[in-house]
Amino acid sequence: MFDFLFQNKKGDLVSYTDSITVNIKKLEVAKMAIEKAVGMIAHAIAKSEFIVNRKGKREKDHIYWLLNIRPNPNETATDFWIEAIRRLLLDEECVICYVGNHLYIADSFTVNNSVMVPETYSNVTIISNDNTIKLQRGFTSNEIIHLRSRNKKIIGFLEKVLNIYNSTISAMCAAKKISSIPRYTLDVEGSMPVIHTKDKEGKPKVVTIDQYKSDIKKLLESDEIEVLTNSSGLKVSQLQAQANVSSEDIVKLANEIMVECAFAFDIPKAVFLGEITEKADSTNEFITYAVGWIVELLNDSLNAKLVGEEDYLKGEMIWIDMSKYKHVDIIESAANLDKLRSIGFNFDEVREMAGWECLNTEFSQQRVITKNYTNDLGGEKSGKENADN
Repeated sequence: MFDFLFQNKKGDLVSYTDSITVNIKKLEVAKMAIEKAVGMIAHAIAKSEFIVNRKGKREKDHIYWLLNIRPNPNETATDFWIEAIRRLLLDEECVICYVGNHLYIADSFTVNNSVMVPETYSNVTIISNDNTIKLQRGFTSNEIIHLRSRNKKIIGFLEKVLNIYNSTISAMCAAKKISSIPRYTLDVEGSMPVIHTKDKEGKPKVVTIDQYKSDIKKLLESDEIEVLTNSSGLKVSQLQAQANVSSEDIVKLANEIMVECAFAFDIPKAVFLGEITEKADSTNEFITYAVGWIVELLNDSLNAKLVGEEDYLKGEMIWIDMSKYKHVDIIESAANLDKLRSIGFNFDEVREMAGWECLNTEFSQQRVITKNYTNDLGGEKSGKENADN
């Protein structure tokens, strides 16, 4: 069996077929790893709640509806934010337009990149459920939510995947070029100087090895059916390419790519590979490092564009509550929820943290402090204070 070889950058001989096999697996695993990483982060944002605070309390108004339920007539908020985060991570940016009291993701646009004055956007095409429409109007940066990632690690990993793709194509083209020309071996027994064969009329003749190879070449290139006689000890065989990549090599390679992808997206290895143990706090680490910066980016952008400076300075704001992302077992969390009640959280706030609806009654909105942190809300006095009294 024969394997086509080439010299890599290190000067080592590498098999074309092995290179193609390994690189194709790299592409498959890298693509899956990227989709998994992006999906984990996007779903964490989509599952969280966008809180609208006005006049010191949470409000459920039109902005809340757009951010949490239905940003436009044809998309749910879950689909909308998953697509927005995918574009942010994979394309390094995502532009959201506020058009007709609805939110749309821009599929394409032209920006003038101003510095001292607000940027302007033109040729904007918005998308909703894979349907696009080009808008005739332009926008200023105050009317656009422009999210930019600038995550160099993600960019570097995606560039590396692109390089693998390019090397795979190069190897495939080289292998195709080589394999398109059949190769054969002529095995000669001993040091046979001449070969006894027959001509087309069947008469015996003697030829050299080079002449015999020339006859074989003419025979292979001919469109007519011909028969070539051989002397004993001669054998003509076609060369075939063969890969030597084992399943263990692929598994090891896949694990390396998965870990590298997790590192690029700041996702803890244990979370990405599903190796979470009871002692590990990997979910919180995932939120802190992989999702936290996107949450802050969204908080800043939404407050700047949907709230505005004047109202923000008065205390109004939009922020993302990540507590809804984590599963809460109300039975297992009962003791901790009780502690929250004892330090001043009202019953409605505790219910909301557990994912239940608020009661909105006088009783559920009362605050009671059972610890001796303060006397203002009826908290118990310490033993020394009671003795003095």
